[in-house]
Amino acid sequence: MLSNNITLTEENSINNATFEPKYYFSDEENRPPKLWNNKLWYIIAEANVSFNKDMFWNVVERWTNEVYLVIPPIERVDIISDIENKTYQGSIHDELSANINPVRSIKRKLIPKRKNKDEELEELVEYYMDEDLNESRVIYTPIISNSKESSQENVPFYYPKVFSFSYVYKEYNSDSDMDYQSQISIEIIPLQSVQFTDKMKYVYKQLFKKLYKWCQNTSMGYEKRVHHDLLVPKELYKETYQRLKNKYATDLVRNWTEKTDPVKFVFEDIAIASWLISLWELERIEQKSSKLQSFIDLGCGNGLLTFLLSSEGYTGFGVDLRKRKIWDKFIEKGANLIEEAIQPNSITYPSTDWIIGNHADELVPWIPIIASKSSSFTKLMVIPCCFYSLSGSKYTFPNQVITSGKYKAYQEYIQDIINKCGFITEIDWLRIPSTKNVVLVGRKRRVFDSKGK
Repeated sequence: MLSNNITLTEENSINNATFEPKYYFSDEENRPPKLWNNKLWYIIAEANVSFNKDMFWNVVERWTNEVYLVIPPIERVDIISDIENKTYQGSIHDELSANINPVRSIKRKLIPKRKNKDEELEELVEYYMDEDLNESRVIYTPIISNSKESSQENVPFYYPKVFSFSYVYKEYNSDSDMDYQSQISIEIIPLQSVQFTDKMKYVYKQLFKKLYKWCQNTSMGYEKRVHHDLLVPKELYKETYQRLKNKYATDLVRNWTEKTDPVKFVFEDIAIASWLISLWELERIEQKSSKLQSFIDLGCGNGLLTFLLSSEGYTGFGVDLRKRKIWDKFIEKGANLIEEAIQPNSITYPSTDWIIGNHADELVPWIPIIASKSSSFTKLMVIPCCFYSLSGSKYTFPNQVITSGKYKAYQEYIQDIINKCGFITEIDWLRIPSTKNVVLVGRKRRVFDSKGK
């Protein structure tokens, strides 16, 4: 059924280890199905690896609880039941009588992001650890309701069109004469006689590549250089983002009047607004207050962030040197947008809770100063972008040792200004489609003694 031995060589960017998977997607050179646990499984991908099974299970466990890492259209997973079979039950490895029980059975529900379009799906996840064969296996089986026939049409678009599919880790004996000691593979039980489309091939290849890289990185103790969700919990952000996207995105993209790309700006500013709204919600909980925060968006550009925050009930306005065409639409819907030249060395906003600088260019270095002069309770949030100094000219990094790139060095420059203005700088990385995704926050003030220390 499945074959066509396609070999792709990909370099792992972390450790330069060679990944040489083999894929079997056609009938030309059949890979015989294997009988396992009284079912016929078809291998569609396999590769030799150097990591051990603990790395495999670490990755599987995380993917079980955070399925959106593997299936992006999924928002979250709800665990319905989780049953462990603590005692290993030996198996009889006669192919005709094999009966292996899982060591763990998890029933979960996949919750899609587009709740009004995509169906939820219950799924059975089973862990197998076959000591006799030195094999570890996780099997995923979609649970189709009794009223529906198990067919491709009844499986949601985001899920593989299979009866079951499995990730397998096979460990060979240490005295084996093979150059490698372990192997990973993807195996499936198809619903019907499946013909692999180019899209299906791409998806399976990406899944297999991701499995390998995650296991390989885990084996090296690899740590991400960027850590999101430091100030706002991921689940709170994702819930807020999905709500705002469903509420505003379609209309904004369809009616965008600027020459800029609506997809980029709409979804990026929805993400920024979601992060801010989540942060402010946590602040109100901490302060035991129900009053929504006030804000000023300096250098507001197209005004979209101001519009989103205002539409969600927050009082504030956006200011920019130049009016944009789309402002009229936002103003009609209640946003307060002002075309005005700002004198940053003299202006203050004493009654404002938060001063925002969303890629505000020349104003970014001034925002900490404006916030500190406005009042003792005024806070700030800036997303540095283009490199400007307090003089309004391009920042040239004087007397600054650049070790991790100019963007990092510019962040340090802005952070130094924030600190000198009496704030404690907090840093987070936004989930936006931009390389300039660092947000610097000043919401807590330093306490100085009588000597100014």
